[in-house]
Amino acid sequence: MKRLPTLTSFIMFLLLCASITYWLLQWMAPATRPLVIPAQAERALPNMSAAANLFGGITEVVSAVPIQLKGIIQSAKTSESVAIIVLEGKPARFLTVNAEVSSGITIKEINARSIVLDDHGAEREVTLQQFVAKPAADTGNAGARNNTPSD
Repeated sequence: MKRLPTLTSFIMFLLLCASITYWLLQWMAPATRPLVIPAQAERALPNMSAAANLFGGITEVVSAVPIQLKGIIQSAKTSESVAIIVLEGKPARFLTVNAEVSSGITIKEINARSIVLDDHGAEREVTLQQFVAKPAADTGNAGARNNTPSD
């Protein structure tokens, strides 16, 4: 029991040293810098034509092969309908449903005013030039075109 005051004094001295060390480190520590969170890169939105294809829509695909629809010969049976198609720099071809227009491009449907092509898995609609919407400035000349001499 004679050593209890000495042991208590030693423990109190250790606690005093620990406290002084803690506060000196706090006082001498460099200032904390604000935490900078890196900005996340924006995610690109998925292609909407892919979503339209999921729900039965017709996607617009820009093909490397320019295809012009010159005419349609419609039959009572859709399998016997014929489309007159011109590829760039080639003569006109008469094609039916499921015929190959170019490599990877086939005719899926032939309608009264347009055809639907299967262009490497994506649907593409080609309309006859007569039924494409024309600018309003062209309407003044429409009457002049219809005036043909009759025999």
